Amino acid sequence: MNRQDIISLLIGLLLLLSLGAGCADTGMNPPGEEHLEEVDGLAAGPGSADLPEVTTTAPAREEPAFQTITPVAGTPTVTRVFETKFGTKVYQVRVEVNGSVYAGAKNIDRALPPGADWDDPEVMTAYYGGFIDDPAMTVFFDDMARGLRAVKESKGFNENEYLEFLVTFVQQIPYDPAARPLPRYPVEVIWEQTGDCDEKSLLLLGLLAHEGYDTAFLLFPDEHHAAAGIGIRTGATPSFRVFKGLETGKYFYIESTRPTYIGLYTDPFESAEVSVVPIGEGTGRFTQVNYICRITGTFQKIEERLPFMHDRMKEWETEIADLEKRLTGGDYESRAEWNRDHEAYLTLIDEHNDYVEKYNTYLEVYHYIADHPYDIEGVYRHIDNSGVEDITI
Repeated sequence: MNRQDIISLLIGLLLLLSLGAGCADTGMNPPGEEHLEEVDGLAAGPGSADLPEVTTTAPAREEPAFQTITPVAGTPTVTRVFETKFGTKVYQVRVEVNGSVYAGAKNIDRALPPGADWDDPEVMTAYYGGFIDDPAMTVFFDDMARGLRAVKESKGFNENEYLEFLVTFVQQIPYDPAARPLPRYPVEVIWEQTGDCDEKSLLLLGLLAHEGYDTAFLLFPDEHHAAAGIGIRTGATPSFRVFKGLETGKYFYIESTRPTYIGLYTDPFESAEVSVVPIGEGTGRFTQVNYICRITGTFQKIEERLPFMHDRMKEWETEIADLEKRLTGGDYESRAEWNRDHEAYLTLIDEHNDYVEKYNTYLEVYHYIADHPYDIEGVYRHIDNSGVEDITI
């Protein structure tokens, strides 16, 4: 079994836990693995050499027949146009989708073939691995890459910018909350211009691997969730989780369902059990790790401070209102007492207004970071120009 076969075997074994029901929790547990111990050969006992040789013929194992895509001749090719926000612009990506491949994919019966058994990982791997490894998918990814490379070449993207563009392109394909129980092929996601989390993750993984990037499948069996991973190159230690297998490199999580910064994930995946399976032979990695760390660190700092600042301003507003009422009520025994409250009143107003300015700066940067995950360079510059990191409270 060559390296590609082994990779396909691992991918399918992992995929079978999550792809069967899209993003939904099916309640099914992964099949257990039998613990096999090494067995020593039997030594010949006295007289055993005199026993006649016995020849037995084991029954041949009947392997289930798995389907592959058979392109349907005569089905016309169509052009799908996607608008993708990246940086400060909106790009049109034109993808020529081979209608013969799409029609062939639609014709495949997604049900498990006769003889397939969930307890047989090799059989299940052969089934699920076909969603990426099917020869027809090579044709599809070749066609798809032409439209994406056209944008790369016309805009002069470097390899890291192109990586970010591919990620945000897939993220911005509309999410399908009513996806079918059995997964779509990547060609179907592009033709139909929609997909669920697993389908879009498969599309992104296949696309990144095709374009020469170091990618990995991240599977969270307990959460019934699948995600794409991208290899990273960094000497820094990010404040969030880096995913690493026993014999693999380091990977950042990529959420494919919606525009999200590379590396970010929701709370359950901070400590969840994960399997990391590299895909393909790509070597390109995500190198803007320090940018992401600064952006996410700034976001988290602001997120923690905003509630405190909001509550503090409300307290000041109450104090200011009380002082204002007292100052205008004339209930003072001396001018000095009134002057003391008036000075406190003016000080509170100054402190409150200073906080308002800082709060509004924080809030603007907070929303800018949240609303522009497709513009890592721009967000990094925006943080610089805002002076938000110099704010003290």
